[in-house]
Amino acid sequence: MVVENQRPVIQDENALQSNARVTRSKTSSVLDTKPSNTFSSLPQRRAALSNLTNSSSGVSKPKLTSKKSKTSQTQQQQQVQPTIIIEEDQDAESVVEIQDPQVQKQLQQQQQSRAQLKRSATESLSNVDEDESTKLKTQNNNKKAKIEYEWKDLDSEDADDPLMVSDYVDEIFEYLHQLEIETLPDSTYLSWQKNLKPKMRSILVDWIVEVHLRFRLLPETLFLAINIMDRFMSKESLEVDKLQLLATGSLFIAAKYEEVYSPSVKNYSYVTDGGYTEDEILEAERFILQVLKFNLNYPNPMNFLRRISKADDYDIQTRTIGKYLLEVTIMDHRFIGIKPSLCSAAAMYVSRRMLGRPDWDGTLTHYSGGYTKDDMKHVVELILSYLTKPVVHEEFFKKYASKKFMKSSILARQWAKKIEAECIDIMEDEE
Repeated sequence: MVVENQRPVIQDENALQSNARVTRSKTSSVLDTKPSNTFSSLPQRRAALSNLTNSSSGVSKPKLTSKKSKTSQTQQQQQVQPTIIIEEDQDAESVVEIQDPQVQKQLQQQQQSRAQLKRSATESLSNVDEDESTKLKTQNNNKKAKIEYEWKDLDSEDADDPLMVSDYVDEIFEYLHQLEIETLPDSTYLSWQKNLKPKMRSILVDWIVEVHLRFRLLPETLFLAINIMDRFMSKESLEVDKLQLLATGSLFIAAKYEEVYSPSVKNYSYVTDGGYTEDEILEAERFILQVLKFNLNYPNPMNFLRRISKADDYDIQTRTIGKYLLEVTIMDHRFIGIKPSLCSAAAMYVSRRMLGRPDWDGTLTHYSGGYTKDDMKHVVELILSYLTKPVVHEEFFKKYASKKFMKSSILARQWAKKIEAECIDIMEDEE
């Protein structure tokens, strides 16, 4: 049979909600009728001095309120009302008459406190303005004190090149100069290390240079690897048989950080002649990063060298010899603890004097980070003493004796011995 005029069933949402309310009210009434000793097996929650405030039966008694508190509440309500009236109609204060003297005293105190707040606020604002103005004055004075030389603004020439970031280059290098202090290794760690001596460190560094050259890695990778190794040894001590593993792990981390395509772990295991497995190198990587707290933000000396080379008109020969002298500073243990920016400036200074370039002028001083010849004197003397001594790092010497690096190591040693024989002070101004 076909049922005609069949109406669809429509559910009333309001009816459902009302039914739910009825059921909630029923359940709540049932719960309210339960006795209070249903959870008597659990310990009672008790505050301090519970023997005086809490009852033994566990039934909460009504709070006792003294009459004084009630009267004080009513007084507070009465005191608030006149303040509201006066704030709403401040022009009619003379018309409003308050007979209670206590209320008048409180109103006067409020007005005085408001006036004091306004005065203190204005004084604080004026003090802030004065502090900011004094800071600006001191900064300007410091800048004027530092800038005692004339220099050319070479960054303005790169305003059209977005890759040179000429608008932010000063702030970037200010940050790098601050960061290099945080990433300096301990200059005295070789004195308390039992298993690592200066001679052993020079052998390790020379081996790292050999592996670095075989893998054809960037110069930044070499500097970062040596920095990682020195910073690690400034905090931890290792056995003699683990020193090469430390050098391998440091170069492995640095290549990952600097290179686009870093060598695989198999290559590093092969370079060690089977001395360490791939798992050992990976474990060393994790341990080194944990000791350094994963801080690899090392301001590379190559960045400072390129910055100075800008003031040298990007001369290739000067910068190539400067790169050799800059790598000298990571080979010799006497340079540990010296800032990379200072080493870069000293390397560039010696390179320019070697090639007979003009004297260290204000532009070079500015783009080196403000280093003068007096600041570089100690580092320059260390570089010259390394060049005049017999060759210790053979792989390092062979690397820069090739035509690719313009035979920088050979030229530098010949020039240094000539300077030593003629007793020429290269820190003096050229005639």
